Amino acid sequence: MSDPTPDSSTLSGNDWPAPALPRGRPFPAQLQLAAELLERIGSEGLPADRVLQRELATQRRMGKRDRERVRELTLFVLRQRRVLDWLLDRDQPDMAMRVAAALLLADALDPVLAASAGLGENDMARLAERRNTPFPELPTDIRFNLTADAAAQWNELAPADPEALAQALESRAPIDLHANPRCASAAALRTELAEADIEATPIDGLPLGLRLQRPARLTRLPAFERGAFEIQDAGSQWVVRAVGAQAGDRILDLCAGAGGKSLGLLDETDGNLDLTACDLHADRLERLRARARRHGDLDLKLHAADATRPLPDALGQFDHVLIDAPCSGSGTWRRHPELRWAAIDWPDLATTQRQLLEQGAAVTRPGGRLIYATCSLWPAENEAVVADFLAGHPGWQAVIPGDIGLPDDAITRDGWVRLRPDRHGCDGFFIACLQAP
Repeated sequence: MSDPTPDSSTLSGNDWPAPALPRGRPFPAQLQLAAELLERIGSEGLPADRVLQRELATQRRMGKRDRERVRELTLFVLRQRRVLDWLLDRDQPDMAMRVAAALLLADALDPVLAASAGLGENDMARLAERRNTPFPELPTDIRFNLTADAAAQWNELAPADPEALAQALESRAPIDLHANPRCASAAALRTELAEADIEATPIDGLPLGLRLQRPARLTRLPAFERGAFEIQDAGSQWVVRAVGAQAGDRILDLCAGAGGKSLGLLDETDGNLDLTACDLHADRLERLRARARRHGDLDLKLHAADATRPLPDALGQFDHVLIDAPCSGSGTWRRHPELRWAAIDWPDLATTQRQLLEQGAAVTRPGGRLIYATCSLWPAENEAVVADFLAGHPGWQAVIPGDIGLPDDAITRDGWVRLRPDRHGCDGFFIACLQAP
């Protein structure tokens, strides 16, 4: 999980969003570096936080405030690209122009910076004129920074309090920890963090969850090195608890990735699980092996396989199967704003999600449970996929998770779990618990 990104939701003049820039004058080199990083993030398809961390670390001649200014401008453009494009009112503006428009919103755009971005006098006049439009009067898809596809999904979702949800998706994401009780209780971990001048508070409903009050370096702490905690969003922790694993159960984490939820399942049961982690990518499972070793879990069964195809009979049947399905990631936009603009093959993604449910169901024992989860807000990846599965599998039924600390308003009338960043303080998640006949 990434560290939280700066909060770019500050407002300026007619309620326009503006980047929260450090004090000091921006220079053309900083504008150009932000534009180059934006191009790289888009072309390489890499997470913005990784690119920023890697590239800014090489800028040794640049001061701390200057690096933070580049970071903030980069993230602001990723979050507010449609707003900036509306301000620019040009066909296919480039990234330097978008950075310049962000500087305008911060009242930091001068003629030298504008010229370095390729903006002329007519552009500056148009920017000033358009900025005089009250921000609330802009079309919803522009204010909420939605692509055409995302706007269609948003309309299908029809969220209550849409303004609150949109603003939450543009805000700073917290850093949450999941304590490993075999190493230290959450209370003891909190005390140890405090001794390192890191303030953490309990997360309501999550007995092993802690939330940091401000960003901190974590991976060099003795507590991290001995496996006392993992960095894990509260929403992911609720997915783990929704599995309802009990000591001695056979569990399959079908799309384990680097294994955060696999480790969470072991933590929730003091390590007393027969757990198999499966993923298409063997390198991810090797990262899980390393994390598990640090965590003290040496008996994990790792299986690299394409889980959209029938799994080997030798794996047997499982009491619980968790499918953390690949998805658009719309619930994680505040951590990964680059995902707002990612091109998605919706039919192909839906096929993958349905195939994973098919194969997960095939290895769930009679009376066992299949848990389908995404970090997406969109019904097309959530309710529609599960409803299609239930229609084709008589005897299977949706069940409400037990008393696992979920906020009451997270459970819909249909029994699904829907977590929202504006209401529950975590990434957006959907969870469906399905019981086999």
